[in-house]
Amino acid sequence: MSKPVAIITGAASGIGLALTKHLISKDWLVIMADINTKLGTELSAELGSSTLFVTTNVAFYSQQAQLFSKAFEWGGGRLDFFAANAGVAKTQDLYEENEALDENGVPKELDLTTLKVDLDAVVQGIWLFKYFARKNKEKKGGKVVITSSMGGL
Repeated sequence: MSKPVAIITGAASGIGLALTKHLISKDWLVIMADINTKLGTELSAELGSSTLFVTTNVAFYSQQAQLFSKAFEWGGGRLDFFAANAGVAKTQDLYEENEALDENGVPKELDLTTLKVDLDAVVQGIWLFKYFARKNKEKKGGKVVITSSMGGL
């Protein structure tokens, strides 16, 4: 039986890094995803061959889809766990009075990065995980954990 395989987003720091280390100690293979390429690459090298780092901005579905495809292949056709842990707390006040205007004098588009990362990417990640977990060679299905900080509220 092969080792169980996990994807963890936001894996280069905090909860994601702690979870990565915990799973490695339990003999898991962990695909670490984060936007911080330098730190993620260094940590993966330090943690050893049970990890693979993939630079991923989960706000973009195409990057997250590539992450899942790569993880499934690297894990030998297996994906058992998805930790949707990446998050940002970039806020823009909906009620601000001095909006930045475009060349036509219309307010520029509202920055929805927080919703894209903290909500959309989580739902899309579950969608992708379901697809790959159902293709597992050894045991169909898996587990999903979604984390958030107070900033996510």
